[in-house]
Amino acid sequence: MKFAELAASLDQMEATKSRNELVRILSEVYRASVPDELQPITYLIQGRLAPFFEPVEIGLGERLLMTAIGVAYAAPKEEVAKLNRQTGDLGVTAQRLAPASHADSPSVVEVHRRLSQIAAAGGAGSQQQKLDVFTSLLRDLDSASAKHLVRITLGKMRLGIGDPTVLDALSFAKKGDRSLRPVLEGAYNRTSDLGLIARTLWEVGEPGLDALKVRAGHPLRPQLAERLPNPEAVIKKLGTVGVQPKYDGLRVQIHKAGDQVSLFSRNLESMTEMFPELVAAASDLDVDNVILDGEAIAYNPASEEYVPFQETTARRRKEGIQEFAARAPMRAFVFDVMFRDGSDLTPLPYERRFEIVQELIKSSDTLLTAPLMKTDSAEVLTRELLDNISRGLEGVVAKRLDSPYQAGARNFNWVKLKRNTSGQLTDTIDVVLLGYYGGKGKRAEFGAGALLAGVYDTDKDEFVTITKLGTGLSDEGWRAIHKRLANLEVPVKPARVNSNIVPDAWLEPEIVVEVLADEITPSPRHTAGMTGDRPGFALRFPRIVSLRAGDKKPEDATSVREIRQMFEQQQQPGRGRGR
Repeated sequence: MKFAELAASLDQMEATKSRNELVRILSEVYRASVPDELQPITYLIQGRLAPFFEPVEIGLGERLLMTAIGVAYAAPKEEVAKLNRQTGDLGVTAQRLAPASHADSPSVVEVHRRLSQIAAAGGAGSQQQKLDVFTSLLRDLDSASAKHLVRITLGKMRLGIGDPTVLDALSFAKKGDRSLRPVLEGAYNRTSDLGLIARTLWEVGEPGLDALKVRAGHPLRPQLAERLPNPEAVIKKLGTVGVQPKYDGLRVQIHKAGDQVSLFSRNLESMTEMFPELVAAASDLDVDNVILDGEAIAYNPASEEYVPFQETTARRRKEGIQEFAARAPMRAFVFDVMFRDGSDLTPLPYERRFEIVQELIKSSDTLLTAPLMKTDSAEVLTRELLDNISRGLEGVVAKRLDSPYQAGARNFNWVKLKRNTSGQLTDTIDVVLLGYYGGKGKRAEFGAGALLAGVYDTDKDEFVTITKLGTGLSDEGWRAIHKRLANLEVPVKPARVNSNIVPDAWLEPEIVVEVLADEITPSPRHTAGMTGDRPGFALRFPRIVSLRAGDKKPEDATSVREIRQMFEQQQQPGRGRGR
């Protein structure tokens, strides 16, 4: 497949707002592909060169790309910068300057190879080497291809394609319907690699998908916890449970494969370089291959206290890691094991998996076992919850002791009970920022006066509105968030956003914000949960609790299904107006 052919399909995807149409176009791309093209295509449409868990970065920012565009098309740098200010999209800037057509487009595989060459360049003179290869590649492309190449390089595709859309397209390409989706999703939950799944399906078929097993070095999609309103509801639904603290840290998946240790975040990005003390501790484990699940949190040895979430996430920066490690070393509270020395442990009951965790890390001072207590009493669960809150933790997680580890699932095998800022037994909601308003008076000085926020509709693979946010940040907080918003601002509503409300500026849905509200109410304006004659949902008196510092993908935000469940729970007798 020529890259120009892929670019033409990407243009069609960009032009449609229909998810079904997106699936159809992408399925046709897959049908027209040969096995060697499937992985490059799958990664490129996500603005990647490899799966998310591989830390492969092209390493060309907007400033360098503008230089390359100017050299490729003999345009002065000032002209490129001026045009880019007008378009607000560096891809469109390249499209305007590039020739409309080109005699011979390189193949998709060739473009992926040359971008990979750019990503691999390092050492003295590497920046110029990257520029030279990229400039040469731009000269080989027509205008539409140049637009999409620049967007791929920046990781800003603007296509509205999420993981569910890719999985549906693969199913349609092979079966003409969504019947393969459960098998594809199961393989994805075990491997987290859509490109590998696509190629395996073409080369081996469905049996090949079943043969993609859990293995060290490839992160599983993490199991997630459901919500229930109070300890009484937990005991009523689950019976006897194992109860563990809910730490205010970073979810971390620890992999040891021989001499190689890898750490992955909740959203499957590599964190290996950020936490050298966790790498060292995992290297010392008396096991050849293992996958552990836990929560990493920074510890202040002087005060003997665990530090707040925002300080823990500061370790995600690329510089000053050793200084952070000395001042506030990381600890990981391990609560699960999914793989050990060639054996997939996910089918085992949780109680047995936790016993294996205790055996594995009993001699480590850095990898610690998350304490587990068992109870079938709502009173005991309440005391445990309040005790954890009093120690500055988020709350507790209650787990079915007989449950398997279900990668990628959010179900009632695990249930979380959290505090809010006043210590009440209510839960927060994670929303995605979709747009903002300029504000009036003092707020106008900050650049953003209010934020349009939404949640994720897993069935439709889109973001739907649920609230406007105007409280919870300090003056400095509003200034800081506006700086982050500026990099995500887009001229038109993104393809994956479903909104009846038009803000002053639209945003690519990337920033996740934790909010607290008095209750969930029906809404004729917001699109969260809106179907036919049924109104949507809105949040009453929402306020920002914290900004999630990159540990959650927008698809990890609270889902419409969860919102509907929370709404139904608050309608139960005796629940009052709160959640």
